[in-house]
Amino acid sequence: MVLWQPNPSAANGQLVPTAWDASAQTGFTPASPLTATQLGFRPTAGSSTAQMAGDTVGVYLNSADLPGAPAGQKMMITPQFTFQPGSEPVPFANSNSVLSGSMDLQIPTAVGSDTYVNADLLFKDANGVRISYGIAIFHNGETSRPVGSGHDVPSNSYMLNSPLGLDQTFVTQVQGSASWTGVPWQGWQHFEWSITQAQFAAALNYLVAHYPGKVQSTDPTQYILAEVHLNAEFHFQPAPAELGWSMRGWKVWTTG
Repeated sequence: MVLWQPNPSAANGQLVPTAWDASAQTGFTPASPLTATQLGFRPTAGSSTAQMAGDTVGVYLNSADLPGAPAGQKMMITPQFTFQPGSEPVPFANSNSVLSGSMDLQIPTAVGSDTYVNADLLFKDANGVRISYGIAIFHNGETSRPVGSGHDVPSNSYMLNSPLGLDQTFVTQVQGSASWTGVPWQGWQHFEWSITQAQFAAALNYLVAHYPGKVQSTDPTQYILAEVHLNAEFHFQPAPAELGWSMRGWKVWTTG
């Protein structure tokens, strides 16, 4: 996995080693010395910080690190895996195909009305259409969440977000998995889901209905899986925001 951050407010545009203990915010305490496993916007307590050790990642975001006038700005530091061009899997190559995923997650810190966490799967077809397929896990303060769609202009991606366990039209919650929630928590919870070829086809039809002429192919066999990432972020709208989380053992696999 690759840690990245697009915010230019860090020193020289880069994260720097930091030794403050962010475990109260993320739920994760990496082994000492912390300067070997933590990078922050600044080497001071309370600064936005990323942690990584083995297959465990932790992040604390603080809107105080946003540059200039923060209203409407988005902030994230996210783990991401991108398949090499030419080696991308075709998860729904036949009618029996199932794409599954699982992770352990905790979100002990959440402030702000638009603070959320989704597991995102990015699909592409031969024409370059990008589908961001989201398994919605958390949205701070909400008591319910419908399936949603959108168009992300910067990445030119058409988005579908399905709340895990609340709606199984496009994503199935595996038995024993935790569900979508609007309440932060501390301590590891296991999340696991599956997507069949039929569910992926239904999602494509849903997006075609919402974006006619934009998403055209409804054939699941024409889509590759280009990358996976944890979309854990907030929008500053308009009050200060924070988000602290940690994740371990994220797996994605296909059967059928």
